[in-house]
Amino acid sequence: MGSDLPLIIEAEVLHEHLSDENLVVIDLSIPQVYKEGHVPGAIHLNYPQIVYAHDDVDCDILPDSDLSETFSKLGLLPEHKIVAYDAQHNPMACRLLWTLEELGYKNLSIMNGGWHAWKDSGLPIESEPNVLPESDFQANQSGIMNAKREYIESKLDDKNVIFLDTRMHEEFTNELLITDRGGNIPGAVHFNWENNYNDENFYRFYSDDILRKNFTSLGVVPEKEIIIYCQTHFRSAHTYWVLKYLGYKNIRGYAAGYSEWGNAIDTPVENEVFDDDD
Repeated sequence: MGSDLPLIIEAEVLHEHLSDENLVVIDLSIPQVYKEGHVPGAIHLNYPQIVYAHDDVDCDILPDSDLSETFSKLGLLPEHKIVAYDAQHNPMACRLLWTLEELGYKNLSIMNGGWHAWKDSGLPIESEPNVLPESDFQANQSGIMNAKREYIESKLDDKNVIFLDTRMHEEFTNELLITDRGGNIPGAVHFNWENNYNDENFYRFYSDDILRKNFTSLGVVPEKEIIIYCQTHFRSAHTYWVLKYLGYKNIRGYAAGYSEWGNAIDTPVENEVFDDDD
């Protein structure tokens, strides 16, 4: 029972592996939900502890020093196998996994459907909190998974790069304006992240065939480099994990997201509109 777990793990399979050596299950639900019930043995991580708000950016990746402090207090070690989930369709859990991958972790999994699927499966529920001993975690970002603004600007005219916008339709079309400058990164194709999961099946992912068809129909193919973004790399981290599961090798997330791009005064924007309240 010591082998690596799949990138997407079913609740029933996770239950069979809960006693695995070095397995750590992390629940990113809001604190009250965790207190009411969670996967047996799961530790809790409050999502705001892994994101960095600064200037006009809502959810950038934290500096290494802050990530070191957060994950040391959580008790993480390099040898840990991490399974993450939340009760909000898993975007926060996926953002954690993306962050850990940026820090060099290899054994990372998302629980399919998150907390909703665990409860649907009728598996044991625990209400007592769990903690690990504090560790000496040393974060060192690779810069490989995170596409920063300068990197994106250098790729705008690259025909081998696809920009994948995973915000809601209303954000992409400017019906819902969140930043100073509405619009999108030039050339971006739109994919609503909610099309990754079936809300009638307790938010489990759609079948591999449906997921793959969703992306290939947009020209989002493995031969291209895929740069994924949303407002805060919350929903896009979820889509990042789906593409990784489907075998895409050259994918990056934009941690600062459109909260940075759309609030900057000098970024190129397609379909631009301005917030009249400014």
